[in-house]
Amino acid sequence: MNTLGYHILARLTAPASTSPDQKAEFGRYENQAPDYARSQYMPDLVTDHLPEVVRREFALDPPATPDDVDRITPDDYRAFWLDHVEREPWDIYTIAEDMAARFDINRGWAFKTARQHLNQLVLQARMRGYREERLAGRRFRWGGPEADHPACQWIRSQIPDEGVPYHDLVDLMQTAKHRFVEDPPSSVHVVHDWCRHEIREVQ
Repeated sequence: MNTLGYHILARLTAPASTSPDQKAEFGRYENQAPDYARSQYMPDLVTDHLPEVVRREFALDPPATPDDVDRITPDDYRAFWLDHVEREPWDIYTIAEDMAARFDINRGWAFKTARQHLNQLVLQARMRGYREERLAGRRFRWGGPEADHPACQWIRSQIPDEGVPYHDLVDLMQTAKHRFVEDPPSSVHVVHDWCRHEIREVQ
């Protein structure tokens, strides 16, 4: 049995009293941290554009709340993210903890939501940065962890080692989401829900 299978089996067979909040700890300590987990890992291309992306291109749906907690409004959710990306350094764990505390949601769900939404914002900022620079002659790949979704597997299979032009990769993203995702996300920046991949320039 591989490592991932072992962890899944261990969680499925854990005692019923196990707290669901352990989901956050599991993601934090046992999974490999994503490349976008901390602002110091991000190039200026990303951090310089993140606040503007949140102000002008914000399209994230607020996470659901328990029945006894007020619904999170889109304006409140955008203000939450703007508050975090405007001050550096930021990291995914602080954002997730603050999300759980501010909106009174489960820490495990907050971590998963923060990982999804931070990746989307980072991807939007990266794409915005690329669009503002000269793209001629530059090549790009579909970066991130080992692809476990058919859409991302297909995108990677279409890209040679030397990469492809920026607009070709954007076209591959849109083709993949409509070919392999039953209910594709509305955002043009996301191929499938919980996607952790992004456009990266081939150096």
